[in-house]
Amino acid sequence: MKNALMVQKFGGTSLADYAGFKASAAVITGHSGDGQVAVVLSAVKGVTDLLESAIDQAVAGEDGRTDLDEALAREKAIIEAMAADGIETPLASAFLSDQAGQLGQRIEGVRLLGQCPDKVRATLLATGEGFSSRLMVDLLRHEGVAAEWSDADVLPLANEDWLDSLVDIEAARPRLAERLGAEVKVLVLPGFYGRNADGDIQLLGRNGTDYSAAAIAAAAGAGRCQIWKDVDGFFTADPRIVSSARCLDEVSYEEAMELSYFGAKVISAKALTPLAANDIVCEIRNTYDPGQPGTRIHRAAQRAHVVRGISHLENIASITLQGGGLRGRVGIARRVMDALASRSISILLIVQSSSEYSITLCVRQKDADKARKALEEEFHFERLHQLIGEILVQGKRAVISLVGEGMKHYRGIAARFLTAISSAGVNVEVIAQGSTECAIAVVVDGEDAQSATRACHTAFFSHTTHIDLILLGCGNVGGELLRQVQRQAPSLMEQDVELRVRAIANSRKLLVADDVIDLEGWERQLDEHGVAWVIDDVIGIRERLGLLNPTIVDCTTDEGLSDLYARFLESGFNVVTANKKANTASLAYYREMRQAATRNFRRFLYETNVGAGLPVIDTMQALIRSGDEMISFEGILSGSLSMIFGLVEDGLAMSEAVEKAMELGYTEPDPRDDLSGMDVARKLLIIAREVGLELELEDVEVEPAVPLDKIAGVGADELIGALRELDSASTAQAEAATAEGKVLRYVGTIRDGQCRVAIEAVPKDAPLGAIRDGENALVLHTEYYQPIPMVLRGYGAGAAVTAAGVFGDLLRTVWRPLDQHS
Repeated sequence: MKNALMVQKFGGTSLADYAGFKASAAVITGHSGDGQVAVVLSAVKGVTDLLESAIDQAVAGEDGRTDLDEALAREKAIIEAMAADGIETPLASAFLSDQAGQLGQRIEGVRLLGQCPDKVRATLLATGEGFSSRLMVDLLRHEGVAAEWSDADVLPLANEDWLDSLVDIEAARPRLAERLGAEVKVLVLPGFYGRNADGDIQLLGRNGTDYSAAAIAAAAGAGRCQIWKDVDGFFTADPRIVSSARCLDEVSYEEAMELSYFGAKVISAKALTPLAANDIVCEIRNTYDPGQPGTRIHRAAQRAHVVRGISHLENIASITLQGGGLRGRVGIARRVMDALASRSISILLIVQSSSEYSITLCVRQKDADKARKALEEEFHFERLHQLIGEILVQGKRAVISLVGEGMKHYRGIAARFLTAISSAGVNVEVIAQGSTECAIAVVVDGEDAQSATRACHTAFFSHTTHIDLILLGCGNVGGELLRQVQRQAPSLMEQDVELRVRAIANSRKLLVADDVIDLEGWERQLDEHGVAWVIDDVIGIRERLGLLNPTIVDCTTDEGLSDLYARFLESGFNVVTANKKANTASLAYYREMRQAATRNFRRFLYETNVGAGLPVIDTMQALIRSGDEMISFEGILSGSLSMIFGLVEDGLAMSEAVEKAMELGYTEPDPRDDLSGMDVARKLLIIAREVGLELELEDVEVEPAVPLDKIAGVGADELIGALRELDSASTAQAEAATAEGKVLRYVGTIRDGQCRVAIEAVPKDAPLGAIRDGENALVLHTEYYQPIPMVLRGYGAGAAVTAAGVFGDLLRTVWRPLDQHS
């Protein structure tokens, strides 16, 4: 039956220094007026590790005094800090003085013997808790709290393991009842150990102070057990890895068990068993911020959330046995477990293939060699006769676990989990799910663990759809895109779409934000904080920031950059591009990009490659998907040439039309890039490939707008003069068209599997006859659209229009998270 007793445990991170002891004492004092309090303490932060290191060095024949002296110095420093504050520490000072000499002698004895029996190791390692518990009593008494110290002999042990014992809860009940007399307000005990029937110390396992507190709470029938640490509680993921992780209000015992077992270092998994068995509410609280409510662990935790949290456990090794000799053999799994149990090796996870051809298990990295040797001995006969192949050990692995009792009521969680990990570019080597469906665990390469964890957290705990943008090229189009993003961001957020600009690059510098780039003054930030970059820096952004579904937007005309699209897609990026070079490269590369996108579940979008803001590619792909077939195509695909030939129609000579188009900003800096017709040829090739024609750029017949050989050798400042020498021929051609009731247009055509771009005289009343002043138009004759064709018409040039088209593609890459309340 529960009583008003509260058990409080303070870990080493809460006892790192004098400030930590003061904060912990303040918490204890604050609760001491509400009823009895049993306080269980860990050692001062780092002391147990230093003691263990000193022992191990001594076993190796080295002098362990350095680490031992450091452990003692940390404890002495806190006593001295208290003394400077006028606090007397008789209990702790006497204990430290006594132990300093004894520890030195025992460490030296270990060095001389070259070994340390587990019994001796247990005694040495328990001294840290002995010191911290006595020091807390000294401090509490100074604060006016009637605190009593108790040894851990109140925790009789249920087995004879010197380093990882269990507590006999039933036998502990009368001992605790006696020690917790009615007159005792605060009882302070050392954690981490108990005493056997002979009075010898046996440890309760690493992080055993949690288990000490849980065992005391269970034996005393406590109303609550509080675990005080330097964190607020259980988080949806490790906040050191996932900056957006949030503290959980509550978790069930089962969820806490899964989270703790696979890496959430909040409470020892071993401690949860007595708490759950006795239905004792456990609270995880922050010593340094006691006003925070923390996380409650209890049976009645609400199951409104599909997934409660994500944990990851590092420093794991996977071991695989495989071979035909495993098939149909009864007791193989038992033999594996027995072999490892005989070496005191814990199996974290085990799976067997349905064909019974292989068994894979996971152990801690430090146990890998010992486990391999144990299995080699156990299966010596099978290996000798080649019934089992070589036992494969893969170190530096990690286990990622998705935890939540709500998962059993929701379909598709495993698919979502694996998709998120895949989206992070991480390979899953092993997957396991328990029969309770409370957790799904996967094994991945340890180097990939953090990026996989971030990706999974984004998939399951981001409540907005989002886009992570990496912009390459911030000139006219790229700069306009950023302005449009800045303008549209508020309205997108109202629709639960968050567009996050994570990196911006020009040809010289790359700016990467740890979070999001503030678009107010991004040019200044790029200039002041950008750094020289290579392509690996861009590819590394995904892992560095843990991005799940990042999109690279290419607003350059750089052919070298377009040659890297397949690599971007393979590396887990979506690619949105206004750069036509990739789609007009070799047909082999054209296919490679699409295969990479499909293989990696990425999007490759390039709507602006043909018609800037016109929905050309999307329209054509929709027609093809619907079963339509193109018969022929004709179009005006250059806004620059549309402007130039419109001016020629108005009576201007070609040189005058080009000069005016330059003044209006419709041409490239060197108009020959427009007049050559190659830009139109590239666009036409893209259209041809979209409808299934397997053509190369050299297959496109190109007639330039003017004879290029006449203007090729002149400088930019002499270009208009050179064009004037060609005016008579172009004017005559325009007048001939006018005489026939036609106008000159620069047209791209696809007919009978052939592509051609050239000047054509078209009727004024034809679909292309009215296209001028920078407009584009595409006329599609298809099986569905005949004899009246489909016509797409609109402005095909200008930074604003092109940026809008890129923005439209960008919005199609949005990642949609799991609805937590579905």
